[in-house]
Amino acid sequence: MAADASWLDLLAAALGGGATVKGLDIAYQELRHRSDRKRTAKEFVDKHLDPLLKATDELVGKLRSLAETDFSDIHHANPNAANLSSSDFGSLVYLFGTFWTHVELLRRQGLSVAWGEDNRGKKLHQFLDCLESRRIRIIDRIAQRAVGEVTLGSHLGASEPMSFIQFVKAYESDESFRMWLRPLVAVLARMRHTRERQRLLQYWVVLHAFIDTLDREHIVTRARPGLPQKLTKESWRDLKYRVFGTYLKFVAEPEKYLGPPKRRP
Repeated sequence: MAADASWLDLLAAALGGGATVKGLDIAYQELRHRSDRKRTAKEFVDKHLDPLLKATDELVGKLRSLAETDFSDIHHANPNAANLSSSDFGSLVYLFGTFWTHVELLRRQGLSVAWGEDNRGKKLHQFLDCLESRRIRIIDRIAQRAVGEVTLGSHLGASEPMSFIQFVKAYESDESFRMWLRPLVAVLARMRHTRERQRLLQYWVVLHAFIDTLDREHIVTRARPGLPQKLTKESWRDLKYRVFGTYLKFVAEPEKYLGPPKRRP
């Protein structure tokens, strides 16, 4: 009987030891996969963040310059013309296209990468979600992606936006190219209207916070002051409670972009 008990004890110890080893192996593999995912995410963000920040910075600079004069330089843009009306209007359309091209490249090439595993990637994802939300986006998501795709160009293996000269030539010579850009052009040609200007200003504030948050030292972007005086009370409220209160709670010092609370006259 004692011999039987001893044999059972040995068997139990062997089985227990095997289970422990198997458990440790599973835990090790999981830690290794998690480490690999984080490394892959970091490499992906490292590759795509700088070009996206530079494109955003150019767009932020152009929008700020136009906003200082309430977009008066593009008030007379004709959305139905076969040309881009003026250099200010043409460059603004192009810079939006360039920015959305980098967003589209990020989306395409990130399908197999869990870039939220990287802290910067997680914040980047939240910024893009905010920019594409119903109350912040300036055109429909699909229309935005189409603008990004046509600005990328159709040549095989294209991995960056076309040049400004290529963009203008395509716009003036290709009706289908103009068709895909029409939703954006139509919005930007309505800057005489306060409501449209405020919508664009809210979008600009999110872009501004994006470069300040993901390039805090402004290594590849420029530090710029906000334009809170250009925001209406309604825009201030939407940014305060919907954008910085819901989507972008991690943004430091949102007061830089909002200024003091807007009071009734």
